[in-house]
Amino acid sequence: MLLRVLTFCILILLVPVDLPAQDPPEYSLAVQLVQEQRWTAALDEIQLLRKQYPGNPKVGNLEGLALLGSGDANRAALVFQQVLQAHPDFFPALKNLVVLEWETKKPTAAEHTEQALKIEPRDPVLNAYAALLDLQRRNASAANHHLDIAGNAISGMPPEIEMRLAYLLGTSGRYSRAARVYQDIAAQGGHSPTLTYNLGLAHYLAGNYEEAIHTLEEAEAHGHSVDNLNLLAQAYEKNQQTQLAIDRLREAITLFPADENNYLDLATICIDHNAYPLGIEIVQLGLKSRPGSEKLLFQLGVLHALSGEFDLARAEFRRAGKLAPGKDLPVAALELADIQQNGHNDVLQELRRNLKQKGDSAILCYLLGSSLVRRGARPGSPEYTEARGVFQKAIRLDPKLPYPYIELGKMYEQEGKIVEAIPLFEKAAVLGPRDPSSYYHLARDYRKLNQPQKASQMLNKLKEMEQRSREFEQVGLTRPGG
Repeated sequence: MLLRVLTFCILILLVPVDLPAQDPPEYSLAVQLVQEQRWTAALDEIQLLRKQYPGNPKVGNLEGLALLGSGDANRAALVFQQVLQAHPDFFPALKNLVVLEWETKKPTAAEHTEQALKIEPRDPVLNAYAALLDLQRRNASAANHHLDIAGNAISGMPPEIEMRLAYLLGTSGRYSRAARVYQDIAAQGGHSPTLTYNLGLAHYLAGNYEEAIHTLEEAEAHGHSVDNLNLLAQAYEKNQQTQLAIDRLREAITLFPADENNYLDLATICIDHNAYPLGIEIVQLGLKSRPGSEKLLFQLGVLHALSGEFDLARAEFRRAGKLAPGKDLPVAALELADIQQNGHNDVLQELRRNLKQKGDSAILCYLLGSSLVRRGARPGSPEYTEARGVFQKAIRLDPKLPYPYIELGKMYEQEGKIVEAIPLFEKAAVLGPRDPSSYYHLARDYRKLNQPQKASQMLNKLKEMEQRSREFEQVGLTRPGG
């Protein structure tokens, strides 16, 4: 485990230090023994050197390296610390201690990393570990700075630490950098299902769908994984290869029939392409394997609602709600079905009551605003002000929910405030790229602002979405197992 740490340390031996220019022959012999990994002989030679040159930091540093190589990390750390007590700025020993403490997960690693960087701020190895420290502290900008300086030194980090670095890069949203680190681990011989999946996921999240597909297809050639197949299908769909996405999901359903996510994702593709009846059949097939799945029941309700079958939708939402009594999504969906069908006069009261009970629900805020607007709220009225307020609250509660942005944008349009409306539609288009309504409003508003090129881009996007829907109907999508 400590062999890659030792490689670092042996290289550090070459760092010039402020000592006599000519080392004694005994010291050169000890260095050679360490480099040849002859630990016992090296330690014997170093003991002689300690007697001849007591307190010499180079000898102490070399002893720490030999102890580390022999597998005695605790004694090695103690020797490095003893050197630094007498010579606090002796950089080779401090750097060796930093690397060793990161490998052995000592809490003092952070302090010593910062101390060493004050001496050598451009040292690549130290900057690699400093980046890890930055990411743990959620300081992504500082991490980027240190990674730029670290360069290829990242490759020399112990595998577990390099994996940790890649993971932290991914969780901080630095997906491209995370992918590069995962690739480096793989290039050095690392291979595991987790590594392959994480590499594919990092490529996918970075928008490099071709790379994600290549990585995951290569993994699938050596054995099937439900996670790989599911992510592979998502990558194909993002890469506008819908039929291949469908094929991979059908394969996943056949191989792993109890996994609900594959049915959900295939049904989502059907929704995106307005193939609601087929989506219903897919979810019903999933319910045969997972009859108690709240997610599948909810998806079935959504598909029935989209098909205009509101009574069936309400029945499925109720079933989903009974299976997940703590969640507000089935409740909200029930009320949405009522809004769509205009079946109940007390929808507003019910929404307000539920929102009062669950004031942190972005979905309920959005539904209340939508209901107010559908009931004819006009600018200047109390209902209109209430609708605007709950849409804004929905955005604060869940900034990734696209629909409140669209509704707020429409309110600004209604007031003639086109400049204020456009950023809201642009945000909605990013969050919900498959919803055509944002592009429609943007095309119209850009035209009003005399920006024909942008308006044309939005219209082209709408045409592309329409074309993809037509292609979906023509590709001969068959049912799972069919």
